[in-house]
Amino acid sequence: MPTYHFQQTVPSSHQITLVLPPDAPVGEADITVLFPHTEAPNSPSQPKPPELANIAAYLAWHDTQPASGRSPEDVDRQIREEREGWSD
Repeated sequence: MPTYHFQQTVPSSHQITLVLPPDAPVGEADITVLFPHTEAPNSPSQPKPPELANIAAYLAWHDTQPASGRSPEDVDRQIREEREGWSD
């Protein structure tokens, strides 16, 4: 599989554009983005909680966060599936 390596800066818009060489194959391609940092960037769906002085401050902050949209049944199903995948 031909591989091309490019270095680009990701702007605040989080959009990049690549122009491949004329001899690059056409059709389906797998795109992988590697960041040089050892820490994973914060996921927008899971924001990093701020550092808070105590549990009461954390709970107050937590109550302001949007719900995940997952029902208790969804969570229970995921836990059950995970446990079923464990080897004895």
